[in-house]
Amino acid sequence: MINKSFDQIGKEDIEALIAEQRAEIKTLEYKLELPGGSDGQVKEFLADVSSFGNAAGGDIIYGVKAELDDRGKPTGKPEEIVPITGSTGDEAVLRLESMIRDGTDPRLRVQAKAVDGFEGGGFVLVLRVPRSLSAPHMVKFRNTSRFYARTSAGKYQLDVAEIRNAFVGAEAHTERLRRFLDDRRAKILADETPMPLMARPRIVLHLLPLASFAPGYSVDVVPLRNRPEVLRPIGSFGLSPRIGFDGFLTHSAPIEDGPEVPCYAMLFRNGVIEAVNDCFKRRCFRRQRSR
Repeated sequence: MINKSFDQIGKEDIEALIAEQRAEIKTLEYKLELPGGSDGQVKEFLADVSSFGNAAGGDIIYGVKAELDDRGKPTGKPEEIVPITGSTGDEAVLRLESMIRDGTDPRLRVQAKAVDGFEGGGFVLVLRVPRSLSAPHMVKFRNTSRFYARTSAGKYQLDVAEIRNAFVGAEAHTERLRRFLDDRRAKILADETPMPLMARPRIVLHLLPLASFAPGYSVDVVPLRNRPEVLRPIGSFGLSPRIGFDGFLTHSAPIEDGPEVPCYAMLFRNGVIEAVNDCFKRRCFRRQRSR
């Protein structure tokens, strides 16, 4: 996968793949041409896309020629950019999105964009498939019902046991999310919070990335020491940051003498953000009286 926000991917990122000889991996694949309209090509495309969504996600780059070894076997390394011509980027994006919409169940949501500016005209199409919480996704096309996943060697068809495990894993993922929320709500109600809070009622906000409850996922919170303002608590007039065992914490200064604070924000190491404010009404009331 290109290590960049999808909206920021441009011509220089595609060229960097060639210059750096970034080989295909589990989350990155090169294709010389867009899929055609034959049944076989459509099925192959849907199998490729669904395999990414059912695994770790990734990027498919259309318009890049892969290198071949002396025996004519693909090495997985990109050789050159061969921009796509014959249609506009918008037309290509709409066609692929339509194929995915009609050919996957549940529908697999992807991001697609045409990157232009290459010598000779044409475009390279980047298709980003996120790891899906709705997995497993089935390919449904011309009476075909198949499930695919992928490894570093490419896609493969799931057998019955793997399909069963995929459905069980999806349910476990959702259950881990629910248990986390239940645990955090109970601790906030029991005053077991990273900082002692001043009063009730409390406003609680949880932001839960879909990847946070996947096995092994973690976020490096250390860089936030230099940018604590990006995690400012709700309604905070001050900011005190610190890194702890659970993650990165910011909180406001106490309004009165004592250890209690009115609000805090926490970035857990699994990527979940928790923001709590317990004196929102009090502040609103004070502001109204001061007007």
